[in-house]
Amino acid sequence: MNDTPSGYEDFFRVQNELHEIFTRALEGAFSAENITVPQAFTLKALKEQGETCRMSDLAAMRFHSPAAMTGIVDRLIDLKLVQRSSDAKDRRVILIELTGHGGAALANVEKRMQSMMKRFFERMPEKDRVMTMRMFQRLKDFLKEEIDAQQKT
Repeated sequence: MNDTPSGYEDFFRVQNELHEIFTRALEGAFSAENITVPQAFTLKALKEQGETCRMSDLAAMRFHSPAAMTGIVDRLIDLKLVQRSSDAKDRRVILIELTGHGGAALANVEKRMQSMMKRFFERMPEKDRVMTMRMFQRLKDFLKEEIDAQQKT
């Protein structure tokens, strides 16, 4: 760590490195399903929403622009992992639905992710796991507060 009181420079450096390495590890885990990390997390978001979701809501949940989400969804449609339809009550509303094939692909991806993370946590003492999760929860709560404050201004 450097000599800064809060260590924020070291934190951002390590966080950026962790993000890059974690993304590469996930890409390797997802390669058998031929999907990218954003595609996998989009499938997971659909599952969490009950497998059908409005395109605009999906983009907001994943912190993507509508255009970026459209690109991700188009590739998932090509892979037959999701399907697109219009809302019967309002044809302007685009609905995205997880297909059976998409659900199976997501289940495989989740098994690989769980296996990888299980191997990591098995190497970590319980005390460190608890402390790490507490720190991540605090960081998550703080960042949510920051986002809420930014949206109010």
